[in-house]
Amino acid sequence: MVNLTSKEKFLLEGEKYQQQLAIDKYNDYALQAQDNTLKKLFSNLVRIEEKHLGMIDDMLQGKIPEVNKKYYENNSIISNDYINVGNITLTSMDDNNSYEDGDKIICFDALTTEELLHSTSSASSLEFENTDFENILKYIIDEKS
Repeated sequence: MVNLTSKEKFLLEGEKYQQQLAIDKYNDYALQAQDNTLKKLFSNLVRIEEKHLGMIDDMLQGKIPEVNKKYYENNSIISNDYINVGNITLTSMDDNNSYEDGDKIICFDALTTEELLHSTSSASSLEFENTDFENILKYIIDEKS
């Protein structure tokens, strides 16, 4: 059991809040998307973010979460222009895609959400004194890099 400082608890609570927002958003997007491939991509993102949320919950309880690398064999690739989860790619920048306007909007929002999650996790990881927790946050960051 790891004792967290008040600052570490505060940062993890912030991470938890951001993860839950992303999960709620991606669940909504899975329902809103017109394109079936996007529906599948958002469902996959929900599962990945739920795994991250579970890891953060464990950390808040002072536990060092298990990292199930097999779950992430087809991990996501994220850049400023696209997200790739497994063999599905989400983009809002490509004018040649066949997404409807609504799908383009949710794709753009998902890209900015992933950038925000990456940024907050990166900033939080710098503040942890416990190397195991720092490594877990870096693992979550790597999932988004």
